Amino acid sequence: MVRLLGRLSDIHQRWTPDGTLAVVASLWIERPHLGPQRAQIMDEQPMPLRAVGNMADMLVRLDNHEIFIEGTLRRRYYSRDGEQRWGQVEIWVDAVTPQTD
Repeated sequence: MVRLLGRLSDIHQRWTPDGTLAVVASLWIERPHLGPQRAQIMDEQPMPLRAVGNMADMLVRLDNHEIFIEGTLRRRYYSRDGEQRWGQVEIWVDAVTPQTD
């Protein structure tokens, strides 16, 4: 189980091979400071999200908002035009809570 707080952005809708509509997005979270040698490095980093059904609808409505998510880490593999496969870890969203300022 993963629990993160961040700003939702970069939402895209995708059709899965089984015909289900999915949403992929980025959750920008604060990155820990890494000491003076890395003081110029960005203080945020994107975490890839994936959602289907009601969670996908909710993410679309909350684009560019601060949200709290709960989900599961999953590794997905991709290949394109006969290229070797590569993987990416995504957070499959199970719950979303909008945050108020």
